[in-house]
Amino acid sequence: MRSGTGLGLISNFRFMEKERNRITINIGPVHPSTHGVLKFKVDISGDTMKKIEPEIGFVHRGVEKMAEMKYYSNFMPIADKLDYIAALNWEVLYASVVEKALKVVIPPRAVYLRTMMCELQRIMSHLLFIGHSGEDLGNTTLFMWGFRERELLMDIIEEVSGGRLAPMYISLGGMYYDLPPGLIPKLASTLDIIEKRVKNEYRALSYENGLFKMRTVGVGIIEANLAIKYGLTGPNARASGIKCDLRKNAPYLAYDKLDFDIITADAGDAYARFVVRVNEILESIKIVRQIIKDLPSGEIKVKVPWIFTIPPSYTFVRQETPRGEAAMYMVTDGGQKPYRLKIRAPSLYAVQAMSEIFVGGKVADIVAILGSLDPTPGEVDR
Repeated sequence: MRSGTGLGLISNFRFMEKERNRITINIGPVHPSTHGVLKFKVDISGDTMKKIEPEIGFVHRGVEKMAEMKYYSNFMPIADKLDYIAALNWEVLYASVVEKALKVVIPPRAVYLRTMMCELQRIMSHLLFIGHSGEDLGNTTLFMWGFRERELLMDIIEEVSGGRLAPMYISLGGMYYDLPPGLIPKLASTLDIIEKRVKNEYRALSYENGLFKMRTVGVGIIEANLAIKYGLTGPNARASGIKCDLRKNAPYLAYDKLDFDIITADAGDAYARFVVRVNEILESIKIVRQIIKDLPSGEIKVKVPWIFTIPPSYTFVRQETPRGEAAMYMVTDGGQKPYRLKIRAPSLYAVQAMSEIFVGGKVADIVAILGSLDPTPGEVDR
C-alpha cells in the first residue's frame, strides 16, 4: 500500500489504549504525509476522529534567540530557512524590518525586483502544494507535474542568485545581484508554460476531477469565525471567505502599483483551499508580467555596512507570504545585534487550529486536511 494515501498511515499507527471503543493513536512524526516532522495524537472511535492533539518541536532551532547573537547582516541565511519553500519571502521580510529600523530606503529597481522574487516564490510554493496534494490523495501524476513546473522556476532563481532552495539573494539595502542578461525573455516564456498547464492540465486532473472532489469537498471545513478565532491568514483564511491580503490591505514594496485580485472562496473546505492556491498562481503570473513590463532601471542597492549599529528602537513589519501573514517585531538597544526579534509565522496558527478542524472527520481525511492547510514545520518550530 502506498504511503502517500490516507489509509497508508495505518501502517504507522501505534495503538496506545482502549476505552469504550475509543482508541488513541500516534501519527508521525516521520510519516511522509505529515509534510515534515509533525506528530498527532488522535482519539478515534471507529474511523471517526474525536480528539486530536498536535505535537510540535521536533526541529526546534531557537531562531529568535539566535538572532540576538548575530550581527544584523549575519542573520539573513537563517531567515531564509524559516520556510524553506518560500525562503525569499522571509529574506525580504527580515531585510525590510532592519531597513525600517535603519531608515534606509532601497532603490526603485530593488523594490520591483523584491516584489518579483516574492511572487515567483509564491508560485513555486503553490506548485509544491499542488504536487503534495496529489501525492497525498493518490494522484502521482499531479505530484510529478507540480515538481516539473516548479523546477522551471528553480532554474530561474538559480540563474539569478546562484542558489535554489536557500537562494540568499536579498541583501540589506537591496539585492546582491541584478538580473543576468537574457533572463527576462526566459522568465516570460516560463510563465507562459506554467499558465497554460495550470489552466488546462492541472484543473482537469485536480478540482475538475470527480475522484479528487470526493476526497476534498466538504472535508476539513473551516468556518470564517473559526479562522478568525485561531488567527488563520493567507489562502487558509481566504478559502473561508475572508477577503484579507496584506498586499492589498496594507500594501508594501510595489504592490500598490500593481493590478491583481484577492482570490477567495466560501466553502472553507480542503477543496476550496486547493482552488484558491491554484488561482493565486495565475494572479502571481499576472503580477510578474506587470513587473517585467514596468521594471525601472538604475541601482539595485544602497550601501549598508556589513557591521553597524541601530539606535534604540521598536520596529514592526508584516508581509504576505505564501502561507499567510508573517511578521517580525525587532527591538534594538544601540548595539550591533538585535536585542530581541519576535517572529509571527502563519504555519503555527494553522497547526494550532487542527485541534478543532480535524474533529468529526474520518481517519482517511487526515492527510487531505493536513495537506490542504500547507504548514511548514520550519515556521512552526522556529
